[in-house]
Amino acid sequence: MLDGLQVSVQHSDLQSTSSMPPVQDEQEKPSTSIQRRFKLSRACDRCRRRRIKCDEGHPCQACQTANSACTFEEPGKRSHPHKSKRTATLEDRMHQLETLIQAIPPSVFTAGLSASQHPMSEPGMSSPLTTFASANHAFPSGVPPPSLHSYPLTNPSTHFTDVPARNGSRQESPNAALQSVIGQSSFAQASPTIEQLPEEPARSSLSASYLYFDHEGFTRWQGETSGLPLLDLLLENHIPVKSEMDKSSSGSAWGNQSSNGSNVTWFPNRTPRRTDVNPETIWRHITSFIVPELMDNLVQCYLCTSYYLLPFLHVPTFLADYGNPRKWGEPGFAAFIVAICCLASRHIDDPRVRSDPSEGVSAGTQWFELFGRLRMLPIADRPTLYTIQAHLIAAVYAVGLGKLSKAAALLSEAITVSIDAGLHRSAHSYDLFDPIEEEVRKRTFWCVYMWDKQLSAHFGRPPMLRLRDCDIGEPAILDDEFITRDGILSQPAGIESRMSAFVAIIRIMVVLESVLNMPPPRHPSGDSSPFLLRAAGMLSERRRPKDLREEEALLDEIHRSVSPYWSHTSDTLSSDDVLRVTQAVRLHCAEQFVRMLIYRHRMSYFVAERVYNGFSEEEPSEHERDAMTAAQSCALQIISSHMQVAAKGLMTYYGVHVIHQLTQAGRTLVAVVINLGDTFAVSAQGT
Repeated sequence: MLDGLQVSVQHSDLQSTSSMPPVQDEQEKPSTSIQRRFKLSRACDRCRRRRIKCDEGHPCQACQTANSACTFEEPGKRSHPHKSKRTATLEDRMHQLETLIQAIPPSVFTAGLSASQHPMSEPGMSSPLTTFASANHAFPSGVPPPSLHSYPLTNPSTHFTDVPARNGSRQESPNAALQSVIGQSSFAQASPTIEQLPEEPARSSLSASYLYFDHEGFTRWQGETSGLPLLDLLLENHIPVKSEMDKSSSGSAWGNQSSNGSNVTWFPNRTPRRTDVNPETIWRHITSFIVPELMDNLVQCYLCTSYYLLPFLHVPTFLADYGNPRKWGEPGFAAFIVAICCLASRHIDDPRVRSDPSEGVSAGTQWFELFGRLRMLPIADRPTLYTIQAHLIAAVYAVGLGKLSKAAALLSEAITVSIDAGLHRSAHSYDLFDPIEEEVRKRTFWCVYMWDKQLSAHFGRPPMLRLRDCDIGEPAILDDEFITRDGILSQPAGIESRMSAFVAIIRIMVVLESVLNMPPPRHPSGDSSPFLLRAAGMLSERRRPKDLREEEALLDEIHRSVSPYWSHTSDTLSSDDVLRVTQAVRLHCAEQFVRMLIYRHRMSYFVAERVYNGFSEEEPSEHERDAMTAAQSCALQIISSHMQVAAKGLMTYYGVHVIHQLTQAGRTLVAVVINLGDTFAVSAQGT
């Protein structure tokens, strides 16, 4: 393949060389054409902004006609002097902001927190951040999970023959290389050297349930309106009627047919078989862009940092799959590895992870295109757990890049495949999955659910998942070491499970869904028809109170249920355990974020009530002031907590959601200042 590619490149080079004009003809051209080639027009600032033709006069005719000043201060496009100027300006602004933040005395945050104590805190208790700020711990940049010590991180390179690396692979587009992969491998059948995956007996029969298996043996889910549950129930209890003559003539064949059930009777040509790509082909293609040694470092970096934010993996199983060459034949697994390499590239200081070695923001961008091509393979649309996890991790990475539409599209695909695979439904009664797979299904769904709520809250998008459509249970509060395929063991006494913090975050996100589920009111006036008004009232579940007291009570209950090991206290923040510190701060900020949205919603309601009723010039009521004070306190706690985390160099344990929480906290503080400013202005006018 490489030889053919080199021949084609040389052939194209020869053609391009033959089509070039002789150098002598270039030299015989008049010099005026060369000078005209580098002549730059200089339009005035006004004509350039309006994109109209300028006669380059001083002043020009267009500015004279408009009686406007004719200036030439803005730089032209071709010289690009504004790039360095803009970069310097941004650096100056960043330096100024950092200086201002560092100059803020801690007493400012202490005063803001003491103005309105946390509802669940004891009176007179000092802020736990004082202990965190004064601690002199040197926290590690990453903490490997315990399974990483027991199971080595080994890639499958020893199972494949070595191939020479491509020259200039950084500049080569993954699109062209992937065409060779598609051309070489056959998607109709797997590699002849790889045995077909055995199907368990429990997976080969249909049952009267919402879960079923497609023609390739993948788990699918269909709701009641699809009609499949009814058909499955009827087929399960259907007994074909045959005459006595037919029964006696068929003999043992009749018994075999009835024992096989409806599979043979109703689907005679359906054979469950999974079609995979040649794993060596996929491995060669990926390692031509990410060398194995760098891939191992990125995977280990992910397991030591970002994994704790979204702990959907069962680490021993993942490490076994990572070294298993058969797994690389599944596009979902290959895409997942590329996705975590993109995400982990943000936390590793290696020039090889950047498309531009001089720019840190370009980390992983050259692999993001490779991920896009892997997920577009003809067999990539499979409801596997690794496919869902790949889309989720890629969505998180896209949010960090600022590509919000791309991130929302990837997250919606993860949600679609999750529902298609039935992750949102309980599988206790189906006896289809072993304990490890059942727990990974739960963890994966709740991670997708969490990011759906975070994206909705941060950017004002409608959520795509609703708890009322799901009956999946919470993940087991057990570490990976105590979950095996044979069964689930007990968490040893005295050892706090890392999953308990994850379950607490899930509960906070459930309350966040209820906060986000406040439907906008439809007024009789405007474009709303009477039908839509009646339908909106019918579709609303219940008349909910506008102050969100029930949601606040749920947060209080979650706060009380959090284990002391993860609680936001001085004892926790002074601990040497970096996971305990970072998870406690993460739980605290998530809780304060939801509380801030509740209080800000109350504040918005009171402000809107004053404005719409014509009392905007009146002073805020006592309830409105309480809502403002509570929202301000939550915003200050979020900002101060993240500042202390950043001062300790622990941001590698957090995600891009920190930026969004800080943005929402800043908007809340601005709203409070504006509302108080209007109040002071009204009071001054009255006096």
